Amino acid sequence: MRNFRPRLHGWLHGHSSQLILLLGMLVIVLLVWIFEPRLNPPPAPPPELPITVLGADGELLRLDIEEFLIGVVAAEMPASFKREALQAQAIAARSYIVAHTPPYGAAKHGEAVVCCDSACCQAYCDEAQQRAKWGEDYEDYRQKIAAAVRRSAGQILVYQGQVAQTPYCAVCGGSTEAAGDCWSVDIAYLQAAACGYCEHAPRYTSALVFELEQAAELLDCRSEELYTMSVDAYSAGGRVAELTLGGRSWRGTELRAALGLNSAAFAWLILGGDIVFVCVGHGHGVGLCQYGADGMAAAGFSADEIALKYYNSCTLTTIEAMLAQ
Repeated sequence: MRNFRPRLHGWLHGHSSQLILLLGMLVIVLLVWIFEPRLNPPPAPPPELPITVLGADGELLRLDIEEFLIGVVAAEMPASFKREALQAQAIAARSYIVAHTPPYGAAKHGEAVVCCDSACCQAYCDEAQQRAKWGEDYEDYRQKIAAAVRRSAGQILVYQGQVAQTPYCAVCGGSTEAAGDCWSVDIAYLQAAACGYCEHAPRYTSALVFELEQAAELLDCRSEELYTMSVDAYSAGGRVAELTLGGRSWRGTELRAALGLNSAAFAWLILGGDIVFVCVGHGHGVGLCQYGADGMAAAGFSADEIALKYYNSCTLTTIEAMLAQ
């Protein structure tokens, strides 16, 4: 102990510059720790936007759009998906709702701006449904999705000053579809675009087998006419646009609906007394590809980058900015 102080004094004398540097770094760290919340404040919550929605059992629900979005994202996208994918889904879902909220657009169901039917508008899970769906993972998944909604801070997609229509699908199968090829209504920012990030989807490919007589009955034709069925045109997204069957022209989407195929990106093969339809993708293919969003998030893309990829030509703004116009 008698030699400790002299040795320490000697070290300080020989390393004074290093000591000054260390002390300076400690001061900087302390200042950052104290003032960091002020320098980088959390994003301000978006202004409240109360909306009325039509519930699954026909009742009218009145709630804030941000709270409603938690239930929408919970219903529309697996909670196990990457954080940035969930956030991109929140942006798309919010945009869809605002596009049907006066004064930005016309409500779809009278007083209710949207409904909770995924076949018409968007699916929705309330708290009880979320608990039943996630079980012991409820708290973690609820917080994860709430954080994704919160981080997007009221963001919406716009095109030429108007809130964008933002449909989405489960798996595009490698390329999204143009709205005009799917619904005969051309929309500038809903054009076919290469994806390449959804191959990990469990339903990326699928096959459906019918007996020839069964398929003929569903398609209102004679079974022998199935042998002459042919594709006349493909869409820009690689789906069957038009085909000929039984002496009449069909849209690919019509045949998909009649047979319950996963997508209009299909081919077929007749084997003996059966006809086998093989599909790529799942859903209409227009707009954001949900599994593609998850793949992009895994590859390091941000939520903004994901949203802008699938809604090309759009820009991002906020509800607050729209209200200020």
